Amino acid sequence: QGVRPGAYIEAHQDDWRNCATSLRRCDVVIGCVDSFRDRSELERQVRRYLSPYIDIGMDVRRSGSDYHISGQAALSIPGGACLWCMGILREHLLAEEAADYGHAGIRQQVVWPNGVLASSAVGLFMSVMLPWASQLMPLLLEYDGNRGTIVPSLKLEYMPRTCAHYADDTDLGDPFWKITKETNRGSK
Repeated sequence: QGVRPGAYIEAHQDDWRNCATSLRRCDVVIGCVDSFRDRSELERQVRRYLSPYIDIGMDVRRSGSDYHISGQAALSIPGGACLWCMGILREHLLAEEAADYGHAGIRQQVVWPNGVLASSAVGLFMSVMLPWASQLMPLLLEYDGNRGTIVPSLKLEYMPRTCAHYADDTDLGDPFWKITKETNRGSK
């Protein structure tokens, strides 16, 4: 609100599914969920409302006796590339997750990577919302926690400009949306 004093913020400390109707009123949704299944479901819901979705995620993988920390901050805009197009969501990842896949254990200590990714998500948000951002930041940023770097993904050169995953009329738009006069942000 310091940047945009007229901003309306509605906070929920609950699973997003329990407040999904509130997503309809969002200009941008930022997802910081822990599973690929949740990412897939949340992105699908947000795309139904034709809103941009910013996703952050990180992982710790074991390679021999070493561990590798990686992550991403991604901007999914209706009509543009989605998390499936970006390779963040893949069928085998959903299957591995369903089989309780993960190398860092149940209580990962990931404060610093999540802080870096959260800051990157704020940068993506600012590039969408503020007029001084003449162009959007790259849609996909990749984080290497072992090197401490975050860079535009090389996948950007090969990603489709339009999304084939959400091209059908039933995949986009809010089926319950209708034009009404709003007296204030929360009521119609």
